[in-house]
Amino acid sequence: METSWRKIVCATIFILISQGMCNAQENAVVPSVLHIQHSVSTSQTGFPQFAYIHHVLDGAKSTAEARALTGTITLENHSPNFSEVLWLLVYWEGNCPAKVDANITGGNFLWSDILKNPAQSTSRFPVDLLFPHPLPMTGCLALVFGGGPLVEGEVTMSADLNLTYEPSSSDANTVVDLSGEYCFGQNWGCQNATTNDEEGFGVPITLPAGHLVELFGNLSDSTFDGTTNFGPLPTGTAWGAVNDFYLIPGGCGKFGDNLNNQGFPNPVRLATLYSWLPHNAWLLGREPVEYYIPEGETGAATLQSRVERFFPVPIPVNSGDCLVVIFGRKGNGATDNETQVKAVLTP
Repeated sequence: METSWRKIVCATIFILISQGMCNAQENAVVPSVLHIQHSVSTSQTGFPQFAYIHHVLDGAKSTAEARALTGTITLENHSPNFSEVLWLLVYWEGNCPAKVDANITGGNFLWSDILKNPAQSTSRFPVDLLFPHPLPMTGCLALVFGGGPLVEGEVTMSADLNLTYEPSSSDANTVVDLSGEYCFGQNWGCQNATTNDEEGFGVPITLPAGHLVELFGNLSDSTFDGTTNFGPLPTGTAWGAVNDFYLIPGGCGKFGDNLNNQGFPNPVRLATLYSWLPHNAWLLGREPVEYYIPEGETGAATLQSRVERFFPVPIPVNSGDCLVVIFGRKGNGATDNETQVKAVLTP
C-alpha cells in the first residue's frame, strides 16, 4: 500500500514537472531574425548617404532588444582610389520616419562599423557579434551607410546582415558611442591630424552611471592610395597603429582639458598621453595592429579588426567617470585611423 502511494505521488510530481516545463517552453520568447541586404554602386564624392528602413513587431512603439548581429559588409573599389564607408544600424522610438534625413534626426545608434580601401580590390569584413546583455531597439530601424570614393572612382558598397531580436519589457541597457577618426602623416583630414609620428590623440568620453559589461565594434586603420591627393605611403619594414581603451574613475582630467574649439583632442606626444593616466586607470582593451611591408612592395594596406570584449564581472561606473580612447601610430607615412566601438552598460 505504501509502495503504491509513493508510486502515485512520484507519478503526480513527474506530471506536474513535465507540465511546468511544457508551459515554460510555450511561454518562452523565440527570437526572430531580420535579414538586411542592400547594395549600392556610386562614383559620387562628398560622402553620400543611403538609408533603408525596416519594420518589425509594432514599429517604433514596440520595445525590443538585439541579441546578435552576423553577416558580411563589403567595399569594392573599381579603381585604385581611396574609399571608405561607415555602416550604421539606427532605431527610432515613438514615431517611425517616412524617410531618413541627412542628420538621422531622432535616431538612436544600435551598431556601427567602418571599412576603408586604398586599392583596386574588394575589402570584406565579417560581422559576428553576440550581445549577452541585449542592446535596446524598437520595431522601426534602418540600415544607413555613407561613403564612397573620396576624390574619384567608383565603388560598390554591400551589406548582408542578420539581426537576431526579440520583444522586451525590461529596463533597457545603455549603449555609449566611443568612435573617433584621426589622421597621421598629413596635416589635414579626419577629426584632427598630425604630421609628428611621435604624437597621438586621447579621446575622452564621459559615462553615465551603470555597470560596464561589453565593448563591441570594429576598427579600420588604413593608408591612403599613394596619390598626391593624400599624404605619402609608409616606407621601411612595417607600420602599425595603437588603439587603447581606458576607464578613469572620477573624470577625464587632462584629457578633458586638451580639446580644441570643435571638441576634438589636440595632438600630444604619445608618451605624454600615457603619463596623464592616473594610477587607478583601468585598461579595458588594447587593439594593436601592424603591417609588415613585403620586400619590393609599397606600404599600402588596410588593417581592420573586430572589437568584442566581455566583462564577466560587470565594472561599476559612476556618473562622470571617463572612458579614454588613445590613438597612436608606429612607423611613418600617412594613415587614416578610425574606431567604431561602443560600450554597453547595464543599470
